[in-house]
Amino acid sequence: MRGVARSTRVRMARVLLLAVMAALVCVPPATLAQGPNLLQNPGFERPFAASIPGKENCLIAVPWVAWYVEGSKEETSQGYKLAPEYKMATRADFPGNRVRSGELAQQYFHSFGNFQAGVYQVVNNVTPGARYRFDLWGMTWSCNDERKGNCGGATSGDPSPMHLRIGIDPTGGRDPFNPAIVWSPEQNAYDNWYPFSVEAVAQNSTITVFVYSYPDYRSQDNNVYLDDASLTLVAPPPTNTPRPTNTPQPTATPTNTPRPTATPTATNTPLPTATPTATSTPPPTNTPLPTPTLTPTPVPFLGQLTSGAGLVVPAVGLVVILGVAAGVVLSRRR
Repeated sequence: MRGVARSTRVRMARVLLLAVMAALVCVPPATLAQGPNLLQNPGFERPFAASIPGKENCLIAVPWVAWYVEGSKEETSQGYKLAPEYKMATRADFPGNRVRSGELAQQYFHSFGNFQAGVYQVVNNVTPGARYRFDLWGMTWSCNDERKGNCGGATSGDPSPMHLRIGIDPTGGRDPFNPAIVWSPEQNAYDNWYPFSVEAVAQNSTITVFVYSYPDYRSQDNNVYLDDASLTLVAPPPTNTPRPTNTPQPTATPTNTPRPTATPTATNTPLPTATPTATSTPPPTNTPLPTPTLTPTPVPFLGQLTSGAGLVVPAVGLVVILGVAAGVVLSRRR
């Protein structure tokens, strides 16, 4: 009996100790000190506690918080949008790579169904206008049906697209569907650790980092593993340096200088009329030659003929005259 009572007391003490530890680790993140990495428990190490009251199988690395979307009755009855199970992953978990660094990692999963789920952490005392970067390592395992034999070594076979990504809500909200969230690109991250990174400018003194995943298929194994997260300051807010005022350039005051009138081009001065060249003086009209006044030369009578040269010419003329006269007389007779 003593042994039974003692074991009962031991169990009760253990339960009480766990309750005290859970109360201590559930202190709001704002009261915890922050270093260069602004996240609390970035390696998903102990302690783990239930972050959703009344939710079974929901152990989360403190102070991370679980979130998920539970489908309608019709959806869940067919294996869609089920509430996943959250638990710690250890180095002893087969095949031995479920922890990237440290002792533990965060795991959540569901068998023969899909889920829309993840985790988040609220970070206080950030500087509005400053730029922050959220980094995280993620891995998934998705096996459609282990009976096919294509998932040996706990690797993915006929895997479901996982849509794994991380995001920053610069307004500090807790809604994973807030349109203000800046998301990283999606990755499937099958069977090995893959880095995720995203940056955003804080709009409030609080920001929230999110992890999101949504396996498309209702596979036999849909598992997500998270480790080694960080939130760091990338750049402080810009200083409010006033813009230089635009100094107006002095405008030149135009003097009303009249435009020079266009110098008229030389008008076409008519060519001087050609000075008529000296008109050729018409040849003098045929001035009739003065009729020579014939001074009758007295013809000497034959009796006056003398011998010698002076006698020959008058004698010949006389002979001619006489010959002509004789011709005229003869012609009339005919």
